[in-house]
Amino acid sequence: MLIQAVIWMNLALIFYTWAVFSGRKHGLHRKHLIIFGIGLLCDYLGTHQMNLFAHTYGKAPEWHNITGIASLVGMAFHFILALVASLSHRAEVANRVFHRVSLSIYTCWLIAFLSGAISGMMRMKG
Repeated sequence: MLIQAVIWMNLALIFYTWAVFSGRKHGLHRKHLIIFGIGLLCDYLGTHQMNLFAHTYGKAPEWHNITGIASLVGMAFHFILALVASLSHRAEVANRVFHRVSLSIYTCWLIAFLSGAISGMMRMKG
């Protein structure tokens, strides 16, 4: 269960990072939206597996729960923003707004990802 969660979360990191930075470099295209969606799905599956693990073996620290839920919601919002940007007829305006918030949401997600990794390693150690 834990190994599956770690794999899903690392896949989310790969796909989400790829979508954010490739989208910033080349402009937001359909392929970025697909990659982004795969990252969101991997994040959801990893979060679900971590939740099952937490219910079985003990709860994660509260600060990680808060950052984890907030970042999953932020990532979903980010995906919806990307979807609107790619489907709108005024894609250039939507692209600017998307890229303005992109790094902020990605940074929050990365903090939650790292806090979970650190929290998990600390629990394994002691």
